[in-house]
Amino acid sequence: MSGYAYPDRPEERLSNSEREEAVARLSEAQIEGRLTPAEYDQRAASARAAATRGDLAPLFADLPDAAPAAASAPTLLGGPGMVPPPSAGTLPAPARTSRALGGRVGDTIMALTPFIALGLFFWFGFAGGFAWSWLWFLIIPIAAIIIYGPGGKPDSER
Repeated sequence: MSGYAYPDRPEERLSNSEREEAVARLSEAQIEGRLTPAEYDQRAASARAAATRGDLAPLFADLPDAAPAAASAPTLLGGPGMVPPPSAGTLPAPARTSRALGGRVGDTIMALTPFIALGLFFWFGFAGGFAWSWLWFLIIPIAAIIIYGPGGKPDSER
């Protein structure tokens, strides 16, 4: 929250979205237990009434800096690298980690396995007969067991 506590250009006027972002940061501080509900209400009202970036500085002076991941991201009050806050429809998707053995490579191998099984089915079917070539489709569950593991716990418990 240092971007609000020590703005680069305190005389610059705020936009509505910057005021709302400041209120959202104050809300995060309340959720973390750094502000009481009464303090939050007072500071949120002051943030909504703020005209310049300097008006926000006293509201954040006693709050610690944002989390390290958020501190490295550009902030609205960060100077030349200003970015507008994301709207509700443009929020980035959460990062997804793969459970597959080998990560994304394992995911790719698993995605290609049905096509490989189909190719082997036709290749051996035309070469030696289709009576037993259907067994190539067993590669799909075998590959899934090897790549993702047998059964196991759901993602949330890993």
